Amino acid sequence: MEKHVNDQPLRLFIGVPLPEKLKAALEQWRQQSEPLPAFKKWTHREDYHITIQFLGDVDPARVPAIAKQLQHVSSQFKPFELGFGGFGAFGDTTSPRVLWAGVIDYNHMLARLQEKVTDAMEEFGFVKESRPYRPHITIARKYAGNQPFRIDSLPTFLPETASSEHAGSEAAWTVREFVLFSTHLHDRPMYEILETFGMEDS
Repeated sequence: MEKHVNDQPLRLFIGVPLPEKLKAALEQWRQQSEPLPAFKKWTHREDYHITIQFLGDVDPARVPAIAKQLQHVSSQFKPFELGFGGFGAFGDTTSPRVLWAGVIDYNHMLARLQEKVTDAMEEFGFVKESRPYRPHITIARKYAGNQPFRIDSLPTFLPETASSEHAGSEAAWTVREFVLFSTHLHDRPMYEILETFGMEDS
């Protein structure tokens, strides 16, 4: 937290970071996609993640108690697998506000983790969203092209990260931790890991 003056609020969220293999595969896909569709902002390689809960501006003095509660949540989980399920968009499909990569929650463990985290954060006054949880990986924001965007024009993404159990058209990886991120809106990369909460294999 050295980037912040101690009495300044931290803009926080809880999320699952992507493994290096998948970040590298997404970066390679981007390079192969040149020229890129005209989105105003593409996610930095180090910023790929799956959001669990957005907390917003938080007093730094509250972070230790929040982290302690999240550590308690992580102790209830073992590592689990997720898969990459292809691309989608939020907003008008011809001019989307967000281009995202889907997440396959094979055993519904990510949904369970999100439920446990949001339950735990209610103690600190962070209200759950009323919308259903839709896990995704943000790839780009704010389409600004002259022609209507067509998602089927994107190259196929088939990284070699599939596990033996879930090998096939979707990339799969094992989630072993989630983290507390701080956002630095004008930096690239934009997200800083403040705390990491590991899951026990045994």
